[in-house]
Parts: sequence; C-alpha cells; structure tokens
Amino acid sequence: MKILVVRNSDTAPEGAFGEWLRDQGHDLSIVPGADLTPEAMRDAPLVVLLGSPHGVYQTDIPWIAAQRGMVAARLAARRPLIGICFGAQMLAVAAGGEVARMPDGRFFRGWLGLDQASDPAFAGPWPRWHGDAITPPPSAEILARDAGTIQAFALPNAIGVQFHPEATPALLADWARLSPEGSVEAEALAADSTRHFSARHAARHALFALLLRRAGA
Repeated sequence: MKILVVRNSDTAPEGAFGEWLRDQGHDLSIVPGADLTPEAMRDAPLVVLLGSPHGVYQTDIPWIAAQRGMVAARLAARRPLIGICFGAQMLAVAAGGEVARMPDGRFFRGWLGLDQASDPAFAGPWPRWHGDAITPPPSAEILARDAGTIQAFALPNAIGVQFHPEATPALLADWARLSPEGSVEAEALAADSTRHFSARHAARHALFALLLRRAGA
C-alpha cells in the first residue's frame, strides 16, 4: 500500500513506525507538513501525521491552519488516517475537539505508563514528549488515558495516539538535547531507552498493526 507520511518537523521523523511499515511491504511517500497539498491528502490510501514542537492551536502559522482544513476534509470522507502526538492533536481539532496546554503546566518527557488502556496493545510504558492535553470530539472513542490526559482515541477510519511509539533511543536523545536545560536527565533517559526499546519490540509491532486496523487501512 502507498502511505503518505507527513513529517511535521525534521526532528520528528517516522522512526520505528516507518521501518515497520517498510518491512511489511508498504511504499512510503514522505512530505514535510508545510508542503502538504489537498490533492495528496485526499488521494493517499493512508495518511500518517507525525509530531511537531508546534501546537495545533498555532493557526497563525499558515501550514498548520491549512493542514487542519485538509485533515477535516479527509475525516469527513472517512479516509484512513493515523496521528501521532501533534498528528493526534490535529485529528482532534479537525473533528471538533480542542487542544490546549496542560492546565498545570506539566510537560511529559520520557518513558511513561498509562492509567487506563482499552486494549493490551496500548499498555505502556511508551515514550511521551508533550505539554498539551487533548479534549477529543464527543464522537470519539477513548482508548487510553494517563494523568488526566487522553493518550489514544479513535474516530471513523482514524486513530490518534498522544504518545510516541515510533520514537527510537536516538530520537529520544535528540529530543533531550533540544529540551530546556535541566528538564531531562539524559543519562536516566538513555538507560530507560536501552531497557525498554528492545524489550517492547513485540508490543510496538502489535500496536503498529492495531493502528492500521483501526484506521481501516
């Protein structure tokens, strides 16, 4: 299957998800978020929306405002969509939900578990790197929660996860280097990544397969 992967930041590529998709025989077309067109969004058999350090509420940034409209149109057509972190937030707002900074100012960084998961495939720990909270549209099916934040939800032919199953140890190390000084204990994060990434190989692949199924792809 041809899959359109929307990289909304050079710092947040498709990582382990992209590797798994290619191993399954899928053909990935990578496009920066700023270069996404309505035609590409409309015609792709499956679209994967990736992360970004921006917020989906920053509609003063032209490509973010444009992407919201394109995602809304694809959701209305019930064409398969997967969103990760910023991508999940984009699904939520495009469907009529809301996204805002965490009310208490928290920013989640590192490998974290989930308080509630509707399917064992969601059970953590997973890498998380966000300071925003999703209020999904009323029609959404909530699939996972943690610490007062929605971590996974589904819409018809669409699914979003706030955590980062695609993140490799190298990606997490890069994010740590880009974070404010003192906000991440780099050695502890590296130790967690060494312990969890290989141990969760099967869990990661099971989740990737679930994402495709729930997107209807």
